[in-house]
Amino acid sequence: FFCILITQRAGPEDRVLYIANDTEIRSFVYPFNQSHGHKVHARIEENARIIGMDALYHHQKFIWATQFNPGGLFYKDILNRSQTKTNVGIIVSIVGLVPRDVSADWVTGNIYWTDHSRIYSINVGQLKGPNCTRLITDIAGEPYAISVNPVKGMMYWSVIGDHSHIEESAMDGSMRRVLLDKNLRRPTGLAIDYFSQRVYWADAELSVIGSVRFDGSDPLVVIDGKQGISQPYRIDIFEDYIYGTGLKNEVFRIHKYGKKTFEPLDLGIEKTTNVLISHRFKQQNVANPCLRMTCDFMCLLNPTGASCTCPEGKTLVNGSCIDPNVSGLKAHFTLCQPACENGGRCMANEKGDWRCYCWPNFSGERCEVNHCTDYCLNGGTCTGSPLGKPTCRCVTGFTGSNCGRRVCDNHCLNGGTCDISPGNQPVCRCLAEYTGDRCLYRKYCKRLLACTLSSSGHVECVCPPRYEGVKCDVDKCLRCHGAPCIINGDTGDVACNCTSGRIASSCQLCDGYCYNGGTCHLDPDTSLPFCHNKPLCILCMFKNAQHIKTAVSRHLQLFELLRSRRGKRVQRQPITNGGINVEIGNPSYNMYEVAHDNHADAGSLLKPNFTLDPHKVCVCTCFCLNLS
Repeated sequence: FFCILITQRAGPEDRVLYIANDTEIRSFVYPFNQSHGHKVHARIEENARIIGMDALYHHQKFIWATQFNPGGLFYKDILNRSQTKTNVGIIVSIVGLVPRDVSADWVTGNIYWTDHSRIYSINVGQLKGPNCTRLITDIAGEPYAISVNPVKGMMYWSVIGDHSHIEESAMDGSMRRVLLDKNLRRPTGLAIDYFSQRVYWADAELSVIGSVRFDGSDPLVVIDGKQGISQPYRIDIFEDYIYGTGLKNEVFRIHKYGKKTFEPLDLGIEKTTNVLISHRFKQQNVANPCLRMTCDFMCLLNPTGASCTCPEGKTLVNGSCIDPNVSGLKAHFTLCQPACENGGRCMANEKGDWRCYCWPNFSGERCEVNHCTDYCLNGGTCTGSPLGKPTCRCVTGFTGSNCGRRVCDNHCLNGGTCDISPGNQPVCRCLAEYTGDRCLYRKYCKRLLACTLSSSGHVECVCPPRYEGVKCDVDKCLRCHGAPCIINGDTGDVACNCTSGRIASSCQLCDGYCYNGGTCHLDPDTSLPFCHNKPLCILCMFKNAQHIKTAVSRHLQLFELLRSRRGKRVQRQPITNGGINVEIGNPSYNMYEVAHDNHADAGSLLKPNFTLDPHKVCVCTCFCLNLS
């Protein structure tokens, strides 16, 4: 494939936070909030999607990558605040490109990206030229995030698959190795902390952010749910903070060592996907070794300097890129023998050895093994996978990894008839006495008006007014305890015509029995009510003293019975009232309702023996028993 690039020059802008959603990129100046304003940096068509971005600070260029309509890399000048005219965006057109992330080498101006086209690959292209090529292709999974470190001549990328991991190599594709392969599920974001010499990753499935040293040692999970983070997607680092976006479309900032909690940034952008911090301190000025070299195709950095590389299908001979298939030159090269089959391409790997690179449906030294041969059954369509195991798209009525099982097999029970939904899911039509998503329940609803299935497939009974409960098996009239029951046919409410003469929702003895927050229970032996956990205070009366005895005696008899059944006795002390002993628990005398001039001792405690004038004294008596 080929690249077409047009560039323009503009001035820089310092310390900028770029945030992207699917179709728009906005830039914010410090301290990164809506009140300090923002500007729309780029806008693309709605049926495309922005999937990665980076900046070349010293080249004064901003880069982003899109998928669909078509997939490609795009450039735009970074304008300073004194400029009023916005220059036209710069377009890189790459045939068949499906990028996943992008990272810029600010030393040489080369652009690196991960690609999800028919061959998963790490790619590199020129900022100031038409050349671009696949650099690494034999990747066991989906290459996702990528980040380059031109100061060290190294690059890092994440791979998502059955064995997710993070790899590194020199920026010319040499010195490739696995940097980290433990405790990773879906590493969707990478960022480099140049000062601490660590690579940070975001795992959207595990909801963590971790880091590892450049040499692969000391892997740490530095941020997790304890700091309030959830499903981080893309990240970038500036000074002591990580800036990121999450799968829940939020933008956040958090301390890179986890010292502070998650801090959301309210920037007024919906469905955010990507984040980038641009600042001159992030891109150190270092010597460009490629300026001393003359390469036919491209010059790429490595830890010792730089090297020349050639496009696919050509090899480097004495500093020149030679096509080994050109007549007269073929005999000088060791090519793929025998030739690659099924559209496989013969290319040199990082070590210079020639081998066949196969399309996802094929494998083998010559790409001779077709994984889809007789794999999908019953008319299923086979799709190859770079991991070797194909997938099947089944026709309606069949399911399973290779479409070998009928959707309706043994699904509907008890004589139910199985139909297929438009989504290829089984739907049961049950016989009259059965219900449930698989006709499993026989006469599930005891008394019903109708029976329905919830969205989750559970049975829901529609009860007649008199009944309630999951299965309509609870008779509301039982609350009346044999008293006449009145049913409201419209609301389903029950009213009881109790023997006490009152009409209430129930005729239980506990109704209105306990005061002051007490909880009423019925004694299982006597069916009498009693209050639990809190004191029972049933009688407070302002009565003439002559009328106290009868009322008090009745309640004390009830208390005595309850206390005796619970193994406790009520302690009482007699009060003398003109020769009449009145047994009162916890008596109190309202001493503050009389004048202090005539009752000097009104503030003293009440003595157990005193005389009440039954015609003159009003007594408030409360009886409380703690039955807990």
